[in-house]
Amino acid sequence: MLQELLNEHCLDPKNTKKLLALSREYDRLEQGAMAVSLYLKTADISDCKEIQYECMIGIARSYQRQGNRQWTVKTGYADAIALMPHRPEAHFFLAEFLQELHEWKTSLMHVNIALEWYENGGRHSDELNLPGYGGYKGLLYHQAVGIWQVSGTQTGKHAFFNLKHRYNMPAPYDKQTENMLNNVWYPDTIPYIAEDFERFKFLFNGLETITTNHSKHFQDLFVLSLYNGKRNGTYLEIGSGDPFVHNNTALLEGMFNWKGISVDNSEALCYNFKENRNNTIICTDATELDFSNLFNLHCVDPVIDYLQIDCDEASIQVLENLPFETHKFGVITFEHDTYRLGTDIRDRARTLLKKHGYKLIVNDVAFSPQHSYEDWYVHPDVIDVPKQFITNKNINFVWDYFMLDMKD
Repeated sequence: MLQELLNEHCLDPKNTKKLLALSREYDRLEQGAMAVSLYLKTADISDCKEIQYECMIGIARSYQRQGNRQWTVKTGYADAIALMPHRPEAHFFLAEFLQELHEWKTSLMHVNIALEWYENGGRHSDELNLPGYGGYKGLLYHQAVGIWQVSGTQTGKHAFFNLKHRYNMPAPYDKQTENMLNNVWYPDTIPYIAEDFERFKFLFNGLETITTNHSKHFQDLFVLSLYNGKRNGTYLEIGSGDPFVHNNTALLEGMFNWKGISVDNSEALCYNFKENRNNTIICTDATELDFSNLFNLHCVDPVIDYLQIDCDEASIQVLENLPFETHKFGVITFEHDTYRLGTDIRDRARTLLKKHGYKLIVNDVAFSPQHSYEDWYVHPDVIDVPKQFITNKNINFVWDYFMLDMKD
């Protein structure tokens, strides 16, 4: 191959395309001195910006392989960027190099500039075919790395989660993404976004109007799925927390006009709830609440569509205080926190609810592939559950439960 390209160059020494092909071959063979020399010659005699641009990138990459040439490498990529600042390739290579140097903020800046090319209409077919160029998804990976290093916490975790579960990442970024996600760990929440609509397994009336939800792990969408987007439903929310952040009933109330009673023991959160939500909030210790009296005072119907219990270690005590003899709940999401508290609370709840006729349809709901923290039940007298909602897996990672595989 090399000899053939040399012969072609000798026969037509000023043909820049043949000279560029020879430069690429020396580059591929990692003969840096010859590659750099020929790249320089090609850029000098060519009047084509794209060829000059590629030559500058090739020079920088040749020096990068040598090591200990940081300034020269940066200058080479910077020269390419100065020539064609809106193209993504040089930004990609410079960002990747800067990450090796732990210059995270500058690297992230170049990644974001490169991604603008795609966001502004740049097509994948218009990318230069450069060895090592990761394209759009490679940029997304380096963006996630930069976000994690610059911002850390949940923002970075969400970036890696999205790469693994919302993008079909090519090699080698698929393994790198998985390794990073396992290292930084899963985000505290997994929100629904409009782009998930086509993959959502349990479509219901009104889902197409939802652009985001409030629950930490799809509890609100689970309830709406079972009721096919029912409007004017009812709920009892024990351990309501913030009126919107990680809240399981905000979407039900706000978009589907559900009515209900929420209970929490934080005065600050209850005040915030009262100021920003329309339904009833009761500020008290749920373990000391007389629910029969509460239901009588508020004229609660004997069938309540949804019960949430999210009270950490006190969840089982609250559950045991509810008047199951007089009231039924169509759907129950019960927090047992098995991943940190062991199985005692979970098992006691399962025994009690089974005694009262409830069916466990999603056991050990998990916020990661390993960590389970809730059980989800229905009462068959209230809901005839379609088979596709029922799972027999030992642990049910919420994303896998709700979303179709991208290959499906």
